[in-house]
Amino acid sequence: MENNSLHIPVLAIATINLLDLSPKDVVVDATVGDGGHAKQMLEKISPGGFLIGIDRDPEAVTVAYENLSLTKSNAKFVIIHGSFSDLSNIIETAGYRRVDGILFDLGLSSRELMPARGFSFLHDAPLDMRFDPTTGPTAADLVNSYPKDQLADVIYEFGEERASRRIAQAIWDARRKQRIVSTGQLAEIVAQAKGGRRGKIHPATQTFQALRIAVNDELAVLAQVLPQAIELLHPQGRMAVISYHSLEDRIVKNIFRTAAKDNVVQLITKKPISPDRAEILGNPRSRSAKLRGIIKN
Repeated sequence: MENNSLHIPVLAIATINLLDLSPKDVVVDATVGDGGHAKQMLEKISPGGFLIGIDRDPEAVTVAYENLSLTKSNAKFVIIHGSFSDLSNIIETAGYRRVDGILFDLGLSSRELMPARGFSFLHDAPLDMRFDPTTGPTAADLVNSYPKDQLADVIYEFGEERASRRIAQAIWDARRKQRIVSTGQLAEIVAQAKGGRRGKIHPATQTFQALRIAVNDELAVLAQVLPQAIELLHPQGRMAVISYHSLEDRIVKNIFRTAAKDNVVQLITKKPISPDRAEILGNPRSRSAKLRGIIKN
């Protein structure tokens, strides 16, 4: 039985329509996750197509391979453990110089939201937040080692958190007494610094977002890879990007608009596509998603 239970692909129909794939196309799912979007991409490029799936999470690579192996598509695929920051080399290693379509879904998978991964404050767990849990510093490393001013800057810049200085001071005070090692510890420190829980949004939401972005260097990697990805498209090739917060969407919008102004691409989406009410009700994590796309001239 196919393992579909973990992740519902966001804006799936709109994304596949935007990519406008055909049999024999070569495509890249740069954030393959459990393979939800990739499965539908395989159906569109069959027969004769080839899909390159990439993910930083080694467990996602295994699950995506298992799920896609169960499809009845006649297209071929490969799943690579790596970062889309290395997109050009990954495509070349797979035997191609250019591709017909590229998808980036920048959201967290359901697996990454499991307690053990330390992305969420909803369950007490080790404070990790790495997309690839086999390498690099954890969120706990950053929280316990960054100078106070640097910590405040990260929380303000990547979390757009107005109380960043107050939160950084509270973290600084707390870690002098004991190392901060769990999501529960950090969430409580942030909540107290902000005066307790208010409204629908947990007071630690923006701080957790900021640390996740810092741990995985998300914005710098995104800004680096999008121009590279445009280069890797065949003429008339298409790219779709699904972002989930304003910082990501701003980078995507600006890079796409600059490329369009330079007559390198055409914008498929003048304004981003958002999920409708039915999708949000069925998959609440889709509510902040924004889909943008381009076609290469």
